[in-house]
Amino acid sequence: MKKNLPAIALLLLAVNAPAASAAIQYEFRQTTSSDLESIPSTDCVGRAIIDGDRSRVEFLSGNAYPPGTYVIATNGSRIMTFIDPSRKSFVEVNAASVATSIGARKITVTNKKIDVTKMPDETKIAGFPTEHYRMIMSYDITVAFGSMPLTQSVKTTIDKWTTNAFGDVGDTFLASGALHTGNPDLDDLVSAENTSIKGFALRQIVNVTTINNHAPQKSDTQLRVNRTTTQTRELLVTSIQPTAAVNVATFAIPVTYHKAGPIHDDTQKAPVQVLSMEPSGEKQ
Repeated sequence: MKKNLPAIALLLLAVNAPAASAAIQYEFRQTTSSDLESIPSTDCVGRAIIDGDRSRVEFLSGNAYPPGTYVIATNGSRIMTFIDPSRKSFVEVNAASVATSIGARKITVTNKKIDVTKMPDETKIAGFPTEHYRMIMSYDITVAFGSMPLTQSVKTTIDKWTTNAFGDVGDTFLASGALHTGNPDLDDLVSAENTSIKGFALRQIVNVTTINNHAPQKSDTQLRVNRTTTQTRELLVTSIQPTAAVNVATFAIPVTYHKAGPIHDDTQKAPVQVLSMEPSGEKQ
């Protein structure tokens, strides 16, 4: 139920807030970690540009994606194109279709509770004052595998340090690329995560703890089943600035590049993670 998508953020400006149509450019670092041995930790340094509903994310270093590759999108995040200049190739990922396929599964969410709290600290990040908000979402998610329902309890804690210096550029981008699964339970959770805290996130820490209600607390077998797992993602914007004009070629596939075949290995993996509250196990 998981695919991988760097939820790689948005942002920018200072005293005079730009209009929603203004473009912004920023550099960031994103890390992920998990106590599941099957999910390796990742570290990524990159550069991003957001211009309306268009975006480009370049991977500069790290082990999450091959350095020098980048992702472009021209309709929010509904369709993303992963480009590898070293191979002069690209892979298109229809994130909207991925979301729809998840929504088509028999998934129910119960015992949902969402709380948002403004924290007292006001930290400067990348030169901008921010407000710190903490969102806690807890719920039980049940996925039916044939006639066997499997239930996990999930607690997601999201800390966001946001700024309003950039007008509604972040909200506009998220709205333009909002993904819908067609499952009201899942869509409500995604909407709450994306819209409950306003402003542009210059730092974000997401901790997802899942409890497998079907895993035995004591097992005499050699098969190890984690009852509780924790996964963490952190994004930090290290610099950010407005940009007056962006060349249209920034968001275009080079004409000499060819479309790659089916994704077979990590060097061609497409950066598409759909739901942050995904239970566990395989990469989304």
